[in-house]
Amino acid sequence: MFRIVLPAFALFLAIRAHAGETLPCDPARMNCSPLVACVEASGEVLRGASFGADSGPFHAESPAGVLCTGSWRRGVMGLGLAEFSCSDGRTGQSIYTYFEPESGTAVGTGRFAGGGEVRFWSGNNLERYFREVAPEERQRMACTPEAMLLS
Repeated sequence: MFRIVLPAFALFLAIRAHAGETLPCDPARMNCSPLVACVEASGEVLRGASFGADSGPFHAESPAGVLCTGSWRRGVMGLGLAEFSCSDGRTGQSIYTYFEPESGTAVGTGRFAGGGEVRFWSGNNLERYFREVAPEERQRMACTPEAMLLS
C-alpha cells in the first residue's frame, strides 16, 4: 500500500453538538468525515465524525457508551495532532501521519496518558479502506474490520 505524509485537509475528527446529542456528518453539506479508532489492548472500537479544515473539536464513542472528546489542529508539514479525554477518565494524544490515497483514508496512532496504543482512521470511504486493507494489516489489528465499519 502506498502512503504519503498526511496533507492538512485529510485530518477529520468529530464534534459533540451538546450533551446527549451528536451532530451527524454529511460530507455533501459540511466539511466533515467519519472516523474510527481501535484501542489495541482491548479491541474497543470508537466511532465518530469530524468537522473543520485546519482545526476543530471532535468526539468518538464506543458501543459501551464511552465518549472521547477533544480538539485537533494541523501541525508542521500537514500532520494532524489531537488531544482528547474520555468519559471513563482516560486522556491521550494522537497524530495522523499517513494518507492512503486509493480510499482517501488518513491513518494515525495515539497513546493514552497511562499507556496503551490507539489506532485511528479517518475519511469518507472507510468501508472501502477496511474491506481492501492488506492481509498483514488485518493481522496486526486488535479490532476486526467488520466491527469498525460505520454502516
